[in-house]
Amino acid sequence: MKIVSCFSDLKELEPLTGAGAQEFYTAVSTLPAFGPGFLSGAALKPAIKRVHALGKKIALAVNAIYAPATVKKRAAIMERIRELDDLGMDAFIVSNPYIIGMFSDRARPLRAKLYLSSVQPVFNSLTAAFFAGRSGFSRVILPNQLTPSEARKILAFCGERGIETEIFDYRFFGCPFVNGRCQLHRPDYYTLRSALPEGSLCRINAKPGALVKIGSLETPARAGELPGLVKRLTFRLTCGRAPRLSNAATFFDFFRSGVQYFKYGTRRDPPEIKVRKVRALRSMLDLAEGFSSSLPQEEARRAFIKEMDKWDGSGF
Repeated sequence: MKIVSCFSDLKELEPLTGAGAQEFYTAVSTLPAFGPGFLSGAALKPAIKRVHALGKKIALAVNAIYAPATVKKRAAIMERIRELDDLGMDAFIVSNPYIIGMFSDRARPLRAKLYLSSVQPVFNSLTAAFFAGRSGFSRVILPNQLTPSEARKILAFCGERGIETEIFDYRFFGCPFVNGRCQLHRPDYYTLRSALPEGSLCRINAKPGALVKIGSLETPARAGELPGLVKRLTFRLTCGRAPRLSNAATFFDFFRSGVQYFKYGTRRDPPEIKVRKVRALRSMLDLAEGFSSSLPQEEARRAFIKEMDKWDGSGF
């Protein structure tokens, strides 16, 4: 497995490389991307050069679910994509079918590769085949809700066709809901009013690698509406929600199944936290590789899970 790390500042690249990052990805506010944490547009060209100077590859997330739909905006997006392709961008991470369609111009194909974002979740091999057949993806980033057993046909399909696969580190990808499709990330959707900074209801009291718990926001001016929201969503966020399936056992099974890439992707994290998290990825990967090379596979799996149970998530 190779480690893929996000970055949002040029100064982060060398420390992240030293921590173990083998590929990079970022996003810019001038192109539609999912989630906060952006590199400045002016830094993108030097970022491509610096990443290549480090002997690594760089991808750009253009994976917003909600994308501009006017002809003028579409043309502007594609013009910028082609500029970045000419500058040496190695790959574009995409999700929205409208945006994906922009990459399907057979008369003017891009040099860069396309990665299918987990924001457009692939839950079965038929979905993988649907997108691969239309857009020529070279990598599928798997959603966090899939178990290795559920993903086995996807992995087989991708393996047969030379399509790479990628997973997130379960410790630093804390949402148990369908990434990109859950409107609990957007308070303006469930309050029908304005959004609250850092107000994603599903992330209140969440900790790395832990289950989320219902809590309250300290917003005195809106205190009257919070009890109703908590009551209405308690079932959805507890006994009624999707189970947290990602853990040390699922990581080891994905590792053993041949998934090639292992990602950390919280772009808004401070630089020092990014470095710590990439080091944590490297340590976990070294642990899995060490046990796999020295023990029978079932013993290696048990030893790995036992060791990861000791992992301390404080400080991240």
